[in-house]
Amino acid sequence: MRSLEEYDISPVTGFLPPEPPLRRLPDVYFEPWEAMMDDFNGLLLAGKLRQSVEKMPLLNYRRLKTIPEYRRAFLILSMISHSYVWGKHEKTSETLPANLAVPWTGVANHLGLNPVVCHAAVVLWNYRLLDPQGPIDLSNLATLATYSGSLDEAWFYLVTTAIESVGAPCLSAIVNAISHVQDGNQKGLLADLDTIRVSVSRMRDVLQRMFEKCDPYVFYWKIRPYLAGWENMAEAGLPFGLIYEGVDSFWEAETDEYADMSHLSEGERLLRQYRRYAGGSAAQSSLIAALDVALGVEHYPTGQRKNMTTAEVNDRYTKLPTPNPADDLNVRNTQSSPPPFVRTNRNAFLRAMRSYMPGPHREFLEDLESAANLRSYILQLQERKSEQSADEKALVEMYDEILSQLKQFRDIHVRMVTLYIVNQARKGPNIAHGGFAVENKGDLTESPPAKRSKVEQNVLYPQTALETEPRIREGSVSAKVSNLFPELGLAKYVDPKTGVVRGTGGTNVLPFLKQARDETAESQVGTSSKDSTTTTKTNGILPKAPKVAVDDKNISSVLGKRSPSLRSWRNWFTAR
Repeated sequence: MRSLEEYDISPVTGFLPPEPPLRRLPDVYFEPWEAMMDDFNGLLLAGKLRQSVEKMPLLNYRRLKTIPEYRRAFLILSMISHSYVWGKHEKTSETLPANLAVPWTGVANHLGLNPVVCHAAVVLWNYRLLDPQGPIDLSNLATLATYSGSLDEAWFYLVTTAIESVGAPCLSAIVNAISHVQDGNQKGLLADLDTIRVSVSRMRDVLQRMFEKCDPYVFYWKIRPYLAGWENMAEAGLPFGLIYEGVDSFWEAETDEYADMSHLSEGERLLRQYRRYAGGSAAQSSLIAALDVALGVEHYPTGQRKNMTTAEVNDRYTKLPTPNPADDLNVRNTQSSPPPFVRTNRNAFLRAMRSYMPGPHREFLEDLESAANLRSYILQLQERKSEQSADEKALVEMYDEILSQLKQFRDIHVRMVTLYIVNQARKGPNIAHGGFAVENKGDLTESPPAKRSKVEQNVLYPQTALETEPRIREGSVSAKVSNLFPELGLAKYVDPKTGVVRGTGGTNVLPFLKQARDETAESQVGTSSKDSTTTTKTNGILPKAPKVAVDDKNISSVLGKRSPSLRSWRNWFTAR
């Protein structure tokens, strides 16, 4: 493998940039973007953001000079664009104007990303240090931008930024471990694994702090809507995705055909401007993906395990919708094949999420897939268990301890998703419009109380539960496209009584996360691994960790009747 720096990875800060992100673009040419960010939360609250965007000039993104400038531009355009689409007390916009769509697409291409909000935008490139000489931890971090302007949203991003920071030492240790396995240096390998163990333990502890300053209700109803993308969002009024004005496949390919599109019908020209992208997701973290690859954790399609046939699989991401619905016209099957399988990762959703990672980080994971040798080495040691030396026995134990820590990390994530998404979706908003969208712009105080039925709302996303016109709107561009291309079959209305809960990336979230957790535990090679899906392993080497195991019974009890002793979300979380 190449050096970490060649993958745009810092040995000190990991996937975070080696220097804090830019707080402002230095070229005054981009002042219209920065001026928009100066008043961003106020404009959104006042309902004037779309009006202000429409007055904004179309800027030439190629005047950006450095990677930090491109990252700052990507953050700005992500914040403005998602707010423009989802609005506040406004109908969803099915069109992104060219003054946002064109530069955003160009900047994304330069960074190896898709033009949609992602983990890199709001976590890796969205922080500043209160003390420039201080550490990258929660005592010294602030955000550069949030959609809601709330402390809860800032905390949500910063906890994840801090996780990336404390996990940074893993990356050098992973690369060193590959060399130490090749050289047979067991002392060096043990030191590498200890570095990884300590880092993963700290990652777990930082994640545990999420509940301290991020209220579940605020997260679900005020923050989460803006992190959604436009893939599989027919329920929110985007049946074909989002129209990126001024952007089509010819423009992206920069071919001579762009100058002459006379061979295309009006409908085909319009259809080429649609894009379908998933929203921001924790699965877009290159750090977690790197740990899985390095440790050899195998992930299968949701609902499938080892030795199961594909006929038993029930994974909505087994086949993925193409980013451009126009491509569906050229193939008989309206869904694309999942990204190619490489070694440990058979889960199509996780593989698809790599396209939402910065290009150099994605290359690192691809090269790591080929170079990773730790698990095969540990398995070889375990095969001759009775003949192991003290160092070899310590290596196997340390490897299992790391997986135990990573499993605990995923335990906490499952519980948080239950608390922050599943419970909130079941309960519904405190007010009928959820503080997000309303049918008309009348007096909001006259809105009737929200109904608290179990599944009378669509719980996929908050905006789908509050959308007053979930079907294709009469007279809309989507209605025109649907009439022109009925064979696409994309304008399907999903019955809200399904009760499915998806993450912002689009998955049916709980089965997906629980399986990823269990697959981590099942990767342990020692005898203790048999009990690892329901218990937490500790010994003298590991710091004492809180009990965080979650099973199906616990999840069911959370979604059903609440215990009288667990009357608040804070008590519920800490008591478990």
